[in-house]
Amino acid sequence: MNVLLIGGSGFVGTAVAELFLSRRDRVTVLSRGNKSLIAGAEGIVGDRKDAGAFAKAIAGKTFDLAVDLTAFQAGDMAAIIPAMVGHVGHYVLISTDFVYATDIEQIPISEDAPKDSHSGYSTGKLACEAAMIAAWENHELPGTSLRPPHIMGAGKELGTGTLQGRDKNLLRSMRAGTGLTLLAEGELLIQPVWHRQIAEAVEAIAGNPATFGQVMNCPGGEAVTTRRYYQLIADRLGVPLKYDSSPVEAYREKFPDKRPFARHRVYETSKLKSLAGYVARPQLKEAIDETVTWMEKNC
Repeated sequence: MNVLLIGGSGFVGTAVAELFLSRRDRVTVLSRGNKSLIAGAEGIVGDRKDAGAFAKAIAGKTFDLAVDLTAFQAGDMAAIIPAMVGHVGHYVLISTDFVYATDIEQIPISEDAPKDSHSGYSTGKLACEAAMIAAWENHELPGTSLRPPHIMGAGKELGTGTLQGRDKNLLRSMRAGTGLTLLAEGELLIQPVWHRQIAEAVEAIAGNPATFGQVMNCPGGEAVTTRRYYQLIADRLGVPLKYDSSPVEAYREKFPDKRPFARHRVYETSKLKSLAGYVARPQLKEAIDETVTWMEKNC
C-alpha cells in the first residue's frame, strides 16, 4: 500500500510507520519537519492547518490509506478533507477515549455511551469524528475513527490514575519509594493500549469497507487496576510498590479538568472485532517493559 501519515513523526505515528514499513509498504509522513523521520519513510514538510499548503503537498499523489494523528479541532478537518477527496482511498482518524462522559459508571463502555461536552479536548475530538462521518455520508471520503485509551510504548512516559499522571520522574520516585499517590487505593480499572497495538488495529481496518463511517474503541487486551499497572512497573524495576492514596472525589474537585483520569476506563471491543477481526493480545507487561527501557534512557 501507499500510506500517508499526517503527523507521523510522533509517538503513535512512529509505531504505525514501523508496522507498515515492515510490510514493505510505501510510507510518506507529512509533518512540520521539526522531528526526524523513521528510517525508510519519505517526508513531506507542510502544515495541515493551511488548506492551500496541504493541497499543494499532496497534489499529484494518491494514497491507499491516510492515518491522521494530529486532528484536534473541527478546523483541522476542514483544512484537509477537501484536499484528500480523490487522493485517499481510506482515511483513519486517531481519536481518544476522553470523548466519553467523566461520570460513566457502567463498564465496559461502548461507543454510544454518553459523551463529555465540557472539555475542549473531548469536544474537539468529537467534532473531528463528526467531520469524518459527514465526509463518508456525503460520499466524499471513506473514513474510520479509532478511540484508544491510555497509550504506552517507547516515546511517552508512564503514569495514569495518580496525582502525578504521566511522570518523567516516575522511575526515580518508585525506586526511592516516595512520590506516588494512587487514586482510590489503586482500584480504578484501566485498559492500556500499546502504541504497536494501535498500529495493528489500523492495519486490520485499512481499506475495509465494513469499517467505513464507523467509530470504534481501540484498547489493549487486558483490563487491570491501576495498582496492578504500577506493580508491573515496580516488578520491572525490582523494587517493592509503595504508594499513598487519594479519594476520587477530592481529586475531581481539585482537578476538574482531569476528571477522565478518575473513572474506570474499560471498553467494549466487539465492534472492532466483528467489523475488522481485530482483537488486541494481552501484552501489558511487554508494553511496560518497552516503555520503562525508553524512560531509563530519556527521562
